[in-house]
Amino acid sequence: MSKRRILTLIVIPVLLISGLIIVLVNNPRESTATLVLEQQRIDFGTLPEWEGTVTRTVTARNIGKKTLRILNVHTGCSYAKITAPEQIRPNGEAAFHIVLNPEILPADETTATATIFTDDPNIPSVNLTIVAAAKRFATLNPDVCDFGNIRPETRYQKELKLSLNAPLDASGIRLLPSNHPALTWEMTPDPDTDTARLITIQLRSPKESGRFASLLTVAFPNERTLTFQVYGFIQND
Repeated sequence: MSKRRILTLIVIPVLLISGLIIVLVNNPRESTATLVLEQQRIDFGTLPEWEGTVTRTVTARNIGKKTLRILNVHTGCSYAKITAPEQIRPNGEAAFHIVLNPEILPADETTATATIFTDDPNIPSVNLTIVAAAKRFATLNPDVCDFGNIRPETRYQKELKLSLNAPLDASGIRLLPSNHPALTWEMTPDPDTDTARLITIQLRSPKESGRFASLLTVAFPNERTLTFQVYGFIQND
C-alpha cells in the first residue's frame, strides 16, 4: 500500500476522530432546566366581589437536570398577582400561587395570559391562561337614567331597578347628593323580589335649552358606592 493511500485511508480519519473526541471532552453538552406546568389554563369561574381575594395554586415541575431559576413573572392584567419560587431543583416541584381581586375584575368573563420567564435557554418563557368573571355586589338596570328629549321647566320621571347580590341591610342605602336643584328621588322595595329596590328619579328640567347631565351616587352600608349618570336634552319648540 502506498504512503499516499495509507495517509488517506488511515492517518487522516484517525486524526479527525481524535480531534472530535477532544472537542467533546472539553465542551460537554450543558444540561438544561425546563419548566412544565401541571395545567396551562386555570378557570376561577365567577367570583363574588364582596367575598374578597381568591387564590388558586398551579404546580410546576423542573424536568431538567440542573436547577431552574425563575427570572420574572408578568401577570398580563391588573387584577391578578402571582407568587413564584425563586428556583426549582432538578426533577423537583414548586407551587405558583395566583391571587385574584374580584373588586377590579371585569364583570364579564375575561381572559389574561401570564408569562413566566426562566433561565432555560431552549424554552425561556411559559404561558399560563387565567379565566375569571366577577359578580357585582349590586347592579342597576338600566345603568344610566336617560330622559331623552325633554321640554324646559317640565316634570319627568324614570325608574331604575337596583339588584342586591350581596347580603346588605337595604335600610342603610342612601342616594347622594342629598339635595339637587333639578332632581328628586326615592327608593322603594321591589314587589317582585326581596333582593331588589326600585329607584324613582324625578326631574324638573331647567328652562335653558341644551344638554342636561348630572351624576347620582348610591351609597351602601358596606362603604361601597355605585355611581350612575342622569341626562337628557332640553328642546324649545
